[in-house]
This record gives sequence, C-alpha cells and structure tokens, in this order.
Amino acid sequence: MTKKINRILCSIGMRGNCDNVIEHGINLALATDSSLNILHVVKSLAEDVMNTLKVNIRDRDVLGSLMEQRIEQSRDKLAAELEAFWVRFPKMREAMKDREITLTVLEGDPASVITHFANIGKFDLIVMAANKRSYIATYAGRVTKGVIKRAKVPVVVVPVARP
Repeated sequence: MTKKINRILCSIGMRGNCDNVIEHGINLALATDSSLNILHVVKSLAEDVMNTLKVNIRDRDVLGSLMEQRIEQSRDKLAAELEAFWVRFPKMREAMKDREITLTVLEGDPASVITHFANIGKFDLIVMAANKRSYIATYAGRVTKGVIKRAKVPVVVVPVARP
C-alpha cells in the first residue's frame, strides 16, 4: 500500500548555499503535486547567554522584544534566501507559481524542532541537507542525524552543493 505525499517539509540551515535542498524540495513537490513548507530553525541561545541578558535587561517586555527580533530577522533572511533562489532559478518559480509554499521560522534545538514540527504539521516527507562535504567520515551532520533518528516520516538527505 502506497501513501500519497501531500505535504513536504524542506528544512534549511542558511549557513551557505541552500539551493540544492530548496531545489530538491521543489522538484519533489512538483512531482508529487504537494505543498511545500520551507523551515529554518534558529538555535536557542545558550543558557549562560540568556542568564546574562536577563541580568542586564530587567524589563521583560524589552527582553521579549529582542528575542522576537531574532526570529523576525531570520524570517526576513529566509524570505530573502527564497527570493534569491527564484532569481537564480526562474523556471522553477514559474513551475511553482500555483503551488503553495509556506515559510516558517521556529526557535529551539534544530533536530527536535524539525521532527516535532513535522509531526504536528502532518508532513509526509522531510527534505534536508547532508551538511557534510565528504562521505568518508559521515554522510550527515548532527542535526540531520538527529532528525533521521526521530522522524516518523521519510527523510530525504540532499548532498551539500560544491563551491
């Protein structure tokens, strides 16, 4: 019995070239007639950094505003990343013009957040980068391995683009 793929989660780290991952996500969405959600997870600040901020910024509204700015800046960066992708790949933009693409930015431990979001969002497939340039040592980075271990749906691991 085969399961139809309706919703694809494409997780990108935005540390370098994300074109391969976005391209694979889009190609899979086109091939399966699926919606695509591009996710970026902002790693939580270390506990000692948060403690320092709390000690130095006593006004909780100001601190909350600063934390929200981190997420907002990442949303803007994600939107800019996709817009730059469309400039480089105009034919893909045309192919996706009638297809739903959602951009999401969340905060936390990346592997945990990605798998939790995939579960609650009822995604059928996760697409993410290998994040390693060589297959000699390992095929995937820490986050990708964490997602593979936790995911309840298939994970497509895309090779990192070569410079």
